[in-house]
Amino acid sequence: MTYQSSREVLYFKVPVFIVDLILHLLALAWWLNTLPDATLNGLRLEEMEWGMYALMTLSFSVSISIFGLRLHERKIQIASVIYRSLLQTSTTYIIFTIVVAVLYKAVPRHLLADGIATTLPLIAVWHYVANKIVRLVRKTGHNTRFVVIIGGAENAVSLFRELSYGQVFTGYKVKGFFCNDEEARNLPEDAERLGTVEDFFPWIEADNSADEIYCSLPPASHAKEVNAIIKVCNDRFIDFCFVPALEGYPRHQMTISQIGSVNLIRLREEPLNNAFARVFKRSFDFIVSLVFLCTIYPFVILFVWIGTTISSPGPLYFKQKRTGYNGKSFNIYKFRSMKVNADADKLQATKDDPRKTKFGDFLRRSSIDELPQFINVLKGEMSIVGPRPHMEHHTDVYSELVDNYMVRHLAKPGITGWAQVSGCRGETKTVDEMRDRVEHDIWYIENWTPMLDIEIIFRTIWQVLPGHDKQAY
Repeated sequence: MTYQSSREVLYFKVPVFIVDLILHLLALAWWLNTLPDATLNGLRLEEMEWGMYALMTLSFSVSISIFGLRLHERKIQIASVIYRSLLQTSTTYIIFTIVVAVLYKAVPRHLLADGIATTLPLIAVWHYVANKIVRLVRKTGHNTRFVVIIGGAENAVSLFRELSYGQVFTGYKVKGFFCNDEEARNLPEDAERLGTVEDFFPWIEADNSADEIYCSLPPASHAKEVNAIIKVCNDRFIDFCFVPALEGYPRHQMTISQIGSVNLIRLREEPLNNAFARVFKRSFDFIVSLVFLCTIYPFVILFVWIGTTISSPGPLYFKQKRTGYNGKSFNIYKFRSMKVNADADKLQATKDDPRKTKFGDFLRRSSIDELPQFINVLKGEMSIVGPRPHMEHHTDVYSELVDNYMVRHLAKPGITGWAQVSGCRGETKTVDEMRDRVEHDIWYIENWTPMLDIEIIFRTIWQVLPGHDKQAY
């Protein structure tokens, strides 16, 4: 561990650990003092108080050792910070429940309900605030990681831009580049060239410091220099990172794996490939869709049936073939918002589309026409959140015009999605608009978390409120 890394543990991780533990113990103390005469399998709670505190501390410590505290990391997103805090807290109570049940042969149900209801939101808010404080500290120039980049190829220049201007990385300052004369011509104007690759060694020997060194030199042609740089980093406790040249490959997160002693770069390793993630997402979809269809949906059907019957003759539902998960087709359900027409499977709805009925226009503007898709969700053909499914005709057309178009089908299509809440909703008039939508869909697939789904759901609810969505028609 470098000196700066140890300082980050002391200044960031330790305080968060202490505050988290205090919140858990305060919630436990509140419960124990609220029910002083309560018993657990015949034992009075007040007689077990210190034992319960010890078990809560143990449970929390085990949970943190499993998941770790990552809110101070420079590359972590706020949604991930909140998700991990909820996961850590839930795991703490699961472990606590198991240990208490084993030792005392009973389960403190009231404690679980009250403790989880209290600590889950408190710790989520605390982690969010702590992460914001860390980011503000780094914006003022404190806790900065100083970086040197060796090599000046395109991948090195892209790294400089991400570290200097990007939104994901915080608290980095690039001291400069060591590269040859030809590559120096490609450096940004605000980037400093410190010398050639050979100049790096006397520069670092002259007590110049760096926390991280990023090397973009191809090891095959610069084996001697790369090995010498790695030795310098090891001797001086500097973090070394290799920046491979992957021009021509898709620009997204890849993973390193091995077959024996051979290193591989895996092109795709989406979060939803994880079995736990798939089970979690499917369970959430099933429960929410079942509850909605059994409670609110019957009243929606009655309202829409009356309006549709008065508005125009025809069926209540509109069914259409859409491209779904892994490119397989399925019938999507919507409330009919148009007069029956022959172009329904080819043409998108436009703002002043003459095919729409007056009541259908209201259904589309309020997004009520999309509600039957909860039937698709219950059947497992769709998810509540995911890339919006397109007509088969559009899939055939745009798969030839837009790179990586079919990648969006690596996840189940959704009633709403990241593209829709990011402004890519409604009619796609140009190929560029479709390309933008596809990029948002692929980003969602590669960055999925349960918290991201929750964020999209809340943003969708806000978006469909009257006056908030100008693209619904």
